[in-house]
Amino acid sequence: MGSVSLISGLQASHLAGHANPIFLEGKLLPLAVPAARELGLKDGEIIQATVQARGGGDMALLLRGRLIELPRPSPWPEGQTLSMRVIASPNGPWNLQLLPANAAPAAVTGLTLLPEVSGLISKFANLLFRPAGQPELAQLFRPGTLEALLQSVPRPDLQAQWRGMQLSMAQLTPQALSQAVAAGMGAEVWLARGMTPPADDPKQLLRRLMAAIERGDSDDDSSKVGGIQRAVDDLEASQVQAVQAQNQNEMLMRMVLPFYDAEPVELVFRRAPREGGKAPPLTVNVHSRSETLGEIWLKTQLHGSERVELRMWAVDVDVVRQARGRAAELGQQLVDAGLSMQSFQIVHGRRPAEPADWRPASRGMVVDVSA
Repeated sequence: MGSVSLISGLQASHLAGHANPIFLEGKLLPLAVPAARELGLKDGEIIQATVQARGGGDMALLLRGRLIELPRPSPWPEGQTLSMRVIASPNGPWNLQLLPANAAPAAVTGLTLLPEVSGLISKFANLLFRPAGQPELAQLFRPGTLEALLQSVPRPDLQAQWRGMQLSMAQLTPQALSQAVAAGMGAEVWLARGMTPPADDPKQLLRRLMAAIERGDSDDDSSKVGGIQRAVDDLEASQVQAVQAQNQNEMLMRMVLPFYDAEPVELVFRRAPREGGKAPPLTVNVHSRSETLGEIWLKTQLHGSERVELRMWAVDVDVVRQARGRAAELGQQLVDAGLSMQSFQIVHGRRPAEPADWRPASRGMVVDVSA
């Protein structure tokens, strides 16, 4: 089953109507046949969806990576999990029927599971099919945002850990970048290898901060925990998708690097599965924003161990002009590092939206939600 991308209110052409309210148990939520097929739904299947905030007070149901709008005000709080039965129709849209909270345990992959187990599977399924990117984490990592939360907690150890995690754009070194990438992979990766994890694991920092707020150690509103939890969900979705990609003989790593003197930088490491005897290139995508340089996207493809192809998009015309003027200098720096720059394309404008280059396959599924 392919992945399903995020659908906003303006893009919900697959759904029957702009809003699809569910008010009472037993009510039906219409769902167009193409959307039902993309989600891998089956007639009579019991599924679960989680209520999530969308910003501006709007709420939505997250179902296998798709957001389905809820009426305002939402009948349910953020984080609540709803159980629904799939009802297929041969001559019209399918429907999702809301089940009572004490309904029988969900049937997933043909097995009847205990409620706590089915809830765990639903959580992993939502993480696996979560839309690409880490927007909540990037927002939290903006200079001053997490600092404000940490200052409300009497935990100097957490404040010191956050200061140690932040990089300096003005003094960025390969060693510092390598350490940040290693920490961004998560403690689970290093523990699975029998190695000591880096101390600057962002997920562990955020979990400790949430625990401090929930214990009442913070003077700040406890609702802030919701924003931190969404950032943790971003991290965990990337970890689940990385494991699934590895099971598909692919490589996929997403992370956000924090800076104290610049906006956070988003990184994606991607390698497609081998086709025949030919090894695919390693792709590194970088997305950055700054007051001086504007918004920049850089796509680097490494073929073999030495051939490099670069493509850059920049919104600021002066940045484009500077990049073109220093292209030869960059090429020489790559030669000095033992690399050969095959091409360097510089485009003035935003990077165009591309179809997702990775989707979870049924083979080697971390959580099988398609059977």
